[in-house]
Amino acid sequence: MWQIITRKIRKCTKGDQSGFTLLEMIVSLAIFSIALFIATSAFLSIVNSDRKSRATRVATDNLNLTLEEMSRKIKTGSSYSCLGAAGVADCYTAQSILAFTDQTNVRIIYKRGVGGGAIVGGVSASGCGTSYTATQGCILRSDGGAAFIQSTSPEIDVTSLRFFVTGSALWPDTTQPSVVVAIDGMLGNQASTKVAFKIQTTITQRAYDH
Repeated sequence: MWQIITRKIRKCTKGDQSGFTLLEMIVSLAIFSIALFIATSAFLSIVNSDRKSRATRVATDNLNLTLEEMSRKIKTGSSYSCLGAAGVADCYTAQSILAFTDQTNVRIIYKRGVGGGAIVGGVSASGCGTSYTATQGCILRSDGGAAFIQSTSPEIDVTSLRFFVTGSALWPDTTQPSVVVAIDGMLGNQASTKVAFKIQTTITQRAYDH
């Protein structure tokens, strides 16, 4: 009797040496593939977010520098004109050109340029330079009637630049001159990393006007 039981145990042990079945392998590979796909998607999402964050930070730093420079020149200037001509001129409706005299008595002009190609002089529409696309906008500055130069980098697409001026007239006008600057645009130079922005700031002339 004992010998019969022993033979049966050996037989069962010897026959229990099979591996995974084909169905089990297919199921295991499917589960592994799904887990790998989820992990890869999460990793690519993190990389894309980091790229977007870096591009936005670079563009934001450049935009902040441009606004600081513009604000400093405007607040220490005088004789503001929305139309870009000599003299002074208020504007209660949006204008795309601002001219004023800075503290060194140099006439400064700010305007929006659009498109690639050469930057041209004057106050008419002009390109932003060869590093810009055909529809991309920028902020241009002219010092003393010289050729315009770029105030923003290609990582910034300025879609709208508007100026509002009040109190530009000299004494006996009792209103302190002020300029409202409104800028709309996109940060980033790739479609997947672009971020829309809207900025508005009010700049008051530092010198006492009356």
